[in-house]
Amino acid sequence: MSEENQIAPKAEQVKPNSVSRYETIRVPILRPVEYPIWKVKMTMFLEATDPEYLDRIYDGPHMPTKLSPVVDGQEQKTVPKEKKDMTPEDISSIAKDAKVRHLLHSALDNVMSNRVIGCKTAKEIWDALEVRCQGTCAIKKNRKTILTQEYEHFDSRTNETLTETYDRFCKLLNDLSLVDKEYELEESNLKFLLSLPEKWDLKTTTIRDNYELADTDLDEIYGLLKTHELEIEQRNRRLSKKTKSVALKVEEKPIKKESSRKKAKGKALVIKSESESF
Repeated sequence: MSEENQIAPKAEQVKPNSVSRYETIRVPILRPVEYPIWKVKMTMFLEATDPEYLDRIYDGPHMPTKLSPVVDGQEQKTVPKEKKDMTPEDISSIAKDAKVRHLLHSALDNVMSNRVIGCKTAKEIWDALEVRCQGTCAIKKNRKTILTQEYEHFDSRTNETLTETYDRFCKLLNDLSLVDKEYELEESNLKFLLSLPEKWDLKTTTIRDNYELADTDLDEIYGLLKTHELEIEQRNRRLSKKTKSVALKVEEKPIKKESSRKKAKGKALVIKSESESF
């Protein structure tokens, strides 16, 4: 087939008003008791959909402005644009507040949506959800104090596994982060190591001596401890099998002796009966 007769594939065209693929992803649904983690997920969702969406929940609607004309030598001032003076970019940016409001309401059930139905902007909705789910500044401050005390007294619980202690500690650090309370990596790593039971003392001391806690992630420290735990469990299983094997051998020996005695006794009876017959 000649080049003239070849049909060139059509280039994929993108519609200018097509919906972002991120907007087709399910919006994180808000459950008031899980508000802190929802807030993180929703922030990530909005940023991935359009970075400008974050400006709408933090700064409010975009208001296009222009410089006023000079009249009688007066200094120019920044004034809002009239609709007839707005560019397509201005109109598009203004519309983003409505899009964010739609996404926020899509994340709410009917009860919660009804509580913020009167909010006119995305920022008003965002702030109202913060107060309703997290409480006022005084309530958040009190929660911060409670979590800080929980961190200071953190310790492993009786019969708690390494993984359970680690998961509980990570959740506590995340909760503290959500109330703007952060700890240095070295401090939090040391806190976790010291919270473990006495049986971990040798391993935690080894980690402290051989690793720079200020530069080591908590996940890595947990990985070292978990590997050590698995090695100990594997060693114990091998020893258990070996002990059972030895025990079986010890139990078999008396049986063999008893069997040989029975045979000897049987032979003696046969000899005796034969001698009596004579």
